[in-house]
Amino acid sequence: MTVPTFTAQKKAWASPPVDDIGYLPATDLLAMDDHEFCSVMRKMEENRYGGWRNLRNRWIDSLRIDDTHDKRVLDYGCGVGVEALQFAPTNRVWVADIAPGNLKVAKRLFALSDYQLEGALLIKGSAPYLVPPEPLDVIHCSGVLHHIVDPVPIVQAMAGWLVEGGELRLMLYSDRAWLAATGEYPPPEDVTDSPLREKFVRQWDAVGDWADWYNQQRLVDRFGEWFEVADYQPITRAGEFVGAVLVKR
Repeated sequence: MTVPTFTAQKKAWASPPVDDIGYLPATDLLAMDDHEFCSVMRKMEENRYGGWRNLRNRWIDSLRIDDTHDKRVLDYGCGVGVEALQFAPTNRVWVADIAPGNLKVAKRLFALSDYQLEGALLIKGSAPYLVPPEPLDVIHCSGVLHHIVDPVPIVQAMAGWLVEGGELRLMLYSDRAWLAATGEYPPPEDVTDSPLREKFVRQWDAVGDWADWYNQQRLVDRFGEWFEVADYQPITRAGEFVGAVLVKR
């Protein structure tokens, strides 16, 4: 099966998800007037934090969104920037994305919300991927890592961006998400050649051509050289989405 290139993924994710509304091209979001733009962003916040994704506040709690203060936070794969905005009242925040239009959307959201954004960084397709202007305390990576075809070198680079004891916080599709989408248990090692990969991708995303599954052991096996898995817990009712906190060794 075809593995998408970075260029293909960059093009696909130029239409970032707006929860329960759709995958809206960044160009369309930028073309909206301020009132319509803010209305769409508020609706996404309501859907994400008031809906099924945040069952019993698990999304917010597992990613420590309300328990983060006076930190330097990078939202890696920020999309429209709604999640990054949650950190803005009490932290210094940077955003990063592979799609330049998404960074423009995030910057507009911060400006209209009267919060300062420290910077917007474009993610490149090869190392060093990006260069943070200073060491980070937290990398927030929500709904992103499972879409990266070769995540190991990127997570290794992330370890270099963090201070000692810094946190990589992840929202991930789990092995249960694969089972729910396909009716079968996931392949144990590599999803590249699985005939069910496309079905798994389309169950959870309307754009992009790659998604992988994670559980706690897979996080240890892939990233344990640089990170300790400090927390891992289901977010959604059946555990299709999980939250994980990895602490730099």
